[in-house]
Amino acid sequence: MSGRGNLLVIAVAHHQSGRLDEARAGYEAVLRQQPDHPDALHLLGVLRDQQGDHDAAIDLIGRAIAARPDSGDYHGNLGTALLAAGRAAAAAAAYRQALALDRDNPEWLYNLANVLREQGETAAAAESFRLALQIAPQHLMARNNLAMLLWEDLGDMAEAARQFDRLLEQAPDWPLGRMNHGVFCLAAGRYDAGWRDYEWRWRYPEYRERDWGLGLPRWKGEGLNGGGLLVWGEQGAGDQILYGTMLPDLMHRADLRPVVAVEARLVPLFARSFAGTGLSVVERGTAIDAVAQCPFGSLGALLRRQASDFSGGGRYLMADVGHRDRLRQTYRDLAGPERRLLGLAWRSGNLTIGRHKSLPLQDLLPALRRPDVQWISLQPDATEDELAGLGRAGVTIHHDARIDSLQDLDGFAAQVAALDGVVSVSSTGIHVAGALGRDGLLLLPAGRGRLWYWPAEGTASRWYGSLQIVRQPAPGDWRGLVARLPAALDELGNERI
Repeated sequence: MSGRGNLLVIAVAHHQSGRLDEARAGYEAVLRQQPDHPDALHLLGVLRDQQGDHDAAIDLIGRAIAARPDSGDYHGNLGTALLAAGRAAAAAAAYRQALALDRDNPEWLYNLANVLREQGETAAAAESFRLALQIAPQHLMARNNLAMLLWEDLGDMAEAARQFDRLLEQAPDWPLGRMNHGVFCLAAGRYDAGWRDYEWRWRYPEYRERDWGLGLPRWKGEGLNGGGLLVWGEQGAGDQILYGTMLPDLMHRADLRPVVAVEARLVPLFARSFAGTGLSVVERGTAIDAVAQCPFGSLGALLRRQASDFSGGGRYLMADVGHRDRLRQTYRDLAGPERRLLGLAWRSGNLTIGRHKSLPLQDLLPALRRPDVQWISLQPDATEDELAGLGRAGVTIHHDARIDSLQDLDGFAAQVAALDGVVSVSSTGIHVAGALGRDGLLLLPAGRGRLWYWPAEGTASRWYGSLQIVRQPAPGDWRGLVARLPAALDELGNERI
């Protein structure tokens, strides 16, 4: 074997063992001897992609392809680097070229399917997932993602259920599959099975939630003889508010001494809302005297096992009355006596699916030009250009710079409580409105972006009785949703505070 061959073999061994610095040095040594060595260029590009330098990876793998254009792996890994660099269309083209050279590679089919799904080509994505599974029936991620696409994007619940059943037959102890199956069952109203499998989130290494349970044993619904029960909020503020609708159920348990732990932004709001109820509220991480613990998302398995368990309308939060009244007076002085005060939020900040939940402001304009409404912006990241553009389009909107909903959720709750109603996409604001019992219109996507707790049909929410759902007629059809808005807006907030 030549010297270059030895260097390459050693570099590959380092790479496979995770010693990336040593592998990079080896590949670069090969390239110093032969600058156009295709394998060294390709593998160094893959390594640089793993290290986060996607532009360097694209350049290196592109040079490898120039030297050896007939390698499917080269084109496939170029697609992966392009995707990581945010160049989805180029990535799809690279994956297609890889498949033209190696049509039976399930990984490139799987990767292409994921790109197509993100581009909204759901039927083509489903076909690519299916082709990958024909070649590699045990490809768990392909089957999982196909099931999620069928459910979230295409609304084919029956076929999604069949794919999930097959997935659980193949890998009954795979946490990601069980967790996603749990969410799917919850979305379908199969609460027993849903909550059971949703518990697998705690076994999934990439579930991004700290365990705030202080090392206490998990509560399973039993009496604690007056011992303390730590119930702690998980996930984002909106999720904690949603799950918090179950907390009033604990107030009636004489055998418990519940302590609710939530993120710092929610403590003032929750403390006021549960004052005098027997539930005390602390910030997450506070050491307390307790004998058991339960995350918010695990309460459902104990308290919401069937549809009939949802009662009371979900109203449990109480805003600061003085702050609410001062804000309302300010807004009423601005609007005059006749116009309704309606809050508006059109964009979700969710990093994963926010763009699927967010409504293009331009599409919303026709429904907002109403002389009977003074709009109050509830959009925390609204730009000056957006607000000015609304004004130029004939939409009367006010942005209250005193309210920072990202930091001061207690102040934000007072703002929402001061309004006659709220119009919002799925975001923290609509959860606040529902938990305060304020009238609200939820602008809901029909496909991906409809989270499991919002129903697939109808206009009512089991979690929040004060909300009405206005949904897209078809996935991506925001204009169709906006066409349905005027009738709903005619009724919103007519019962003034």
